[in-house]
Amino acid sequence: MGIRLMAERQYPVVITDLRMPDIDGMAVIDFIRKRRLNSLIVVITGYATIDSVIDALRAGAYDYIIKPFSADLLRFTIRKALDYIIIREEQDRLKYFDKITQLAVTTAHEVFQPLTVLMGEANAIAKGTEDVAAAKEMAGSILTEARKIRDIIRKMEKLNEYVTKSFPGGHIILDIDKGSSGSD
Repeated sequence: MGIRLMAERQYPVVITDLRMPDIDGMAVIDFIRKRRLNSLIVVITGYATIDSVIDALRAGAYDYIIKPFSADLLRFTIRKALDYIIIREEQDRLKYFDKITQLAVTTAHEVFQPLTVLMGEANAIAKGTEDVAAAKEMAGSILTEARKIRDIIRKMEKLNEYVTKSFPGGHIILDIDKGSSGSD
């Protein structure tokens, strides 16, 4: 019955006995892990051995309670499991936020240099260069740097892998060359 319910819906905490008539607790743990469910598993048993505890924990059980146990111990264990889930979800959220932050830092880092060149060349043209050859050279420079920015943006659009580069001072950015599928 419990396996059927878990096949239809995910539960944050699953409590299973190690020994049951139709299926054992290790099979329940195996079912949950093979389906990559995020349920935390609490195993209860009246037949505890060191080996069964170790086996259950290695298989993926979150906690192990030996019978007889009090309702307070069960409530405490479930509360601890739910607190763990909240912490795990917050860590996942922070990892996602960290990736977004790294993407923003990468964008700023990669675009800043060619943008600076563009601004310098445009400023020189705006001041009124008398030399036509120099103006053409500056315009060519602007076009080159604009293409660099376009290529950076294309790489970021194709970013499909989370690869980072570290720099002195603890700065980490995404490696858009390794993380994108290539440039056009």
